[in-house]
Parts: sequence; C-alpha cells; structure tokens
Amino acid sequence: MSARRAGALLVGALVLVAAPARAYRPFDETDADVSAFREIELELGPVGLIHQPGGWTYAPGFIFNYGFWPRFELVVDAHDAFLFGGPDVAARRRLLETGVLLKSVLRPGSLQGASGPSVAAELGALLPSVPAAGGAGGSLALIVSQRWENLTLHLNGEGDLTREGDRAFIASVIVEGPDRWPLRPVAELLTAHQTNEPATYSALGGAIWRATEALSPDVALRVAREAGEPVAEIRTGVTWAFSTRR
Repeated sequence: MSARRAGALLVGALVLVAAPARAYRPFDETDADVSAFREIELELGPVGLIHQPGGWTYAPGFIFNYGFWPRFELVVDAHDAFLFGGPDVAARRRLLETGVLLKSVLRPGSLQGASGPSVAAELGALLPSVPAAGGAGGSLALIVSQRWENLTLHLNGEGDLTREGDRAFIASVIVEGPDRWPLRPVAELLTAHQTNEPATYSALGGAIWRATEALSPDVALRVAREAGEPVAEIRTGVTWAFSTRR
C-alpha cells in the first residue's frame, strides 16, 4: 500500500470516529459544556503571534480535554505555556502557567439540548512553566452559558492563586453568532486583576468555521493592555474532537 493511500485511509478513519467539535478556541475563557463521555477534544494553536512595543513573540499552545465520565472533563491547558523570541521572553515566561483542571456541568441547559442556562465549574492546579521560579497555584471558575436561536453568551468568573502566592480575578463575556451557521462570528471581552499588578483589559474578535462535524478551524485578532503596555495578538488554530469508544 502506498504512503499516500495509507494516509488517506487514516484520515478517513479518523473522520468516521470523530464526534462533533465545539471549539472554545480562540478564546481565553470557556463555555459551560464538557466533552462527551469517552471523547477527546484537542484544541491546537500552532499560530499565536504577539506584538508588543519591543517586537514580536511566537506563542503556540494546546489544550487537551477528555470526557472521562458523563458531565465531567479532564483538562490539560497549555495555551499559555510557551514563548519564543520577543523583547523580554524571560520576564513574560515567569507569568505563564500550565493548568491541570477538572470541569463539570452542574446544570445541563441550552448547550446540552435542554432549556435555560447551562452552568459549569472548573477547578484545578496551575503548574509552573519551565524554566521559571515559583511554585504551584490554583484556579476556580464558574461558567454560565445561554444559547438562543441567533446568539450564544458565555459568562466566566475565575479566581486564581498564582504561583507567586498572589490573588487574581478574571471576568469575561464571550459572544457567538448563530450556532447553525457553518462560519460564525465570535468575540470576547475580558478583564483581569492581580495583586500588585496593573489590570489587563482585552478585546478579541474572530470567527469559527465548522468545517466538518469533527474539525473547527478558527482565526482571531486580540488587542489588549497588559502591564501598562499595548498588545496585539493574532491567533489561528483548530479544534479536533474524536471518540475513544469502539
């Protein structure tokens, strides 16, 4: 069998076992839903370009989600864990974290095919980046989502204990266009406040394309003010979901 034919068969097999993808790329926060039981969802961000007054930084990332039990999901979040190049990577790296989190749907609602708001909670540990000083931290978030015919809203409130022992609070609202559209516009407004640090304010706009029931590419532009400096960021990636059931 030729390599080309084998590759085509492999891709076909993956599509056949894939489950619907609900991309929560390209946002910083999330929705009140979890992966289906025995489903893996990979959120891959190979393109993440950050522009600051001193230059450009390349910041790829990924998130691994696994539905290990109905309404429960294991999350390994490394979308803020890697940096390459840029004006002061060592200083920025000290602020980066990888999270290992447990997410659960507390109230099934419109995201799960029921009525009313969906409510979820996410709890976990924030791990040090490598190399970096500091220990581990913790995170607790509450998420409320509501889907209507032409609009979906996700409200996030998150409290963190950072690796340096400081307290931080993050709030965001995510807005999506009609879920029935294959290509839907999306936006996110976010604010973050940490002890002894300037507040962060950011706005993101972009689109998610449901290319197939398994694959959802995305693209977004984010502008922000972080540590008192303007930041512009280009993000593009894909969410791929597939079942581990046989």
